[in-house]
Formats: sequence, C-alpha cells, structure tokens
Amino acid sequence: MKKNFLLLCFLLIPFFAFSQAHVMRNFQPSPFLDTTGTHSTERQYLAVTNFSGHMSRGFSSTESSQGWNAQVCGIVDMVRWKSKKNDIGFHSIAFMSSIEVNANIYNNIAFNPRGIILQESFAYFNKKKGFTWNIGFTHKSRHEIDSDSPPNDTTSRIGYQPTSRVAILNGFHLEAVSDKISLSPKVTTNIWGRAEYYTISEDSRFPYFTEKQSWDYMSGMVLLGGRVDIKLSKKEKNVWGFYNRSWVNTAIFSKKVKEEGGEIFKFNYRIESGFSFKGIKGKGEFFVAREHFFDDLSSPRPISSSVWLVGIRGRGFLFL
Repeated sequence: MKKNFLLLCFLLIPFFAFSQAHVMRNFQPSPFLDTTGTHSTERQYLAVTNFSGHMSRGFSSTESSQGWNAQVCGIVDMVRWKSKKNDIGFHSIAFMSSIEVNANIYNNIAFNPRGIILQESFAYFNKKKGFTWNIGFTHKSRHEIDSDSPPNDTTSRIGYQPTSRVAILNGFHLEAVSDKISLSPKVTTNIWGRAEYYTISEDSRFPYFTEKQSWDYMSGMVLLGGRVDIKLSKKEKNVWGFYNRSWVNTAIFSKKVKEEGGEIFKFNYRIESGFSFKGIKGKGEFFVAREHFFDDLSSPRPISSSVWLVGIRGRGFLFL
C-alpha cells in the first residue's frame, strides 16, 4: 500500500515535457489501448481508426500569444498482425497526423489565429506483456498564419513589417507506453517515455534578430509522461472520474548553440487535472492546465511563456 501511495504521489508531480512543435504532447496514441478493438489472429488492413481533439482558452501567457489553443489528432492502423510466438504479442504499422492552431486575443472577436503546427508520423508498434513500444519517423513544423497583418488589430498597418518563424524538426523516435497499472480498485495509472533524434532541424526567423537558442541546433529530446485516473463510480460504463495528466521533457541542443549564447538543455512541462467521462464510443474531459514553453515560437525573437488553460477534450479509446 505504501509503495502504491508513493507511486501515486510521484505521478502527480509534473513530468518533463517537450516543445511547442510537438502537437501530440497532449494525446498519447497506441493502436492496442482499446480492449474492445479487433485483435484477430489474421492479418488485417485498416482495422482501426481513431481521432481526438480539444479546445482550450489560455490566460496570462507572454503577450497573450497562447490565448486560444485547438488540436486535432488522428491515428490510422494501416496493417496489424498477431505474433506467432506467443498469445500476447501484436504488431501494427500506423500513420498518425495532427494539427494545432494557436491564437491570441487581439481582434474584435478575441480570437486571432497566428500560428499552425503540423505533425505526421509513421511507426511500427509492438505489444508486449505490460507495455507497448513503437519506433518510427516523425515530421514536425510550425508556420505563421496571417503574418502580413500585425498581431494586434489595434496596431496601424502603416509601416508594419511582416514577421515569420518557421521551425522544422524531422527525425526518428522510440517510445514505450505502459498498460494500465492498478493502484487500487478505483485508481489506475499509465506512464510513457519517448526519445527523438533529429536528422533535420531548421529555425527560419524574419526579421533576423538573433540566433540565440536557435532550433537549427536542436538534436533531440527526451520525454516522460504519466496519467492517473480515479473512478468516482464503480460502474464500468459511463463512468465519471478525476484525472491528472502531466508531462515534462528535455530538448537537447548541440554544443554549437553555446557559441550563440544558448544552452544545451531546455525544458517544458504541463500539469493538467480535470474530470473525465467514459461513454460508449469515446471519452470526454474538462480540464485546467498549466503549460510552460522555453520558446513558444510566436515571435522571431525567442520568448519563454507560461499559460493557464481551461478546456474541453474528446478522445477515442486509442489515446491516453
């Protein structure tokens, strides 16, 4: 009991999380999370698809650059098959795609989109006893929206110089996600870890202010995350619950970044708590979160930002 209590306390502490370019930081996909899904012994194509999305309102971020955040993610199980060596092993090759839009509050409807983040991944998943691991290739990119207009509608366009910031990260990833770990009849947890190595990293800024902490020199990242679910009912269907979902990671830069006055290690994190509701086709969540970025990519000049978020999320059973 003491061991379970210490594990629960540990999981409620914020985990190290990654950068603004990692859309799926708030959605953890795995083709084998859904126990009601198809696990046929025959090879299957396009057996499972799943989608998730959320919308949140941000407060107190630097320059209100994170006034709104919307994310949509999807996973397509392209082909899956069962291991011939044992009864537990399953294999899958899946494609994942996601999009994130950030908006500030500086227009007449207090919703002014300024940036879009795209992420696509191909991965091979292997189900083991107690966990699932996957390896694959991931593309991430962040682009401007409406950069020809000032970020604030009250600013005169006369003499305004458009700005832009394009960040691209391409590379390989290795990830592991645990099955549900039971801490008590009503308390369960999942934990996961992810490492990425970038073969391409670009950070294009206009106008050119400085290359300090340029993402040109980002070489990889390491992420840890965890989720604790506490049931508020003994019913198996349509169950309300309380949850905490937090992550933290370290972005790793090459030594060249120090020549420009940057640092080799930079950190982001998110602490999120809320109420969840399990239905027949998926799960809903109402949450409050605190998220920190060492560089939120909203400006050509790197800006550190922290934001409080209040939001709603819908997710399929293949996402934590």
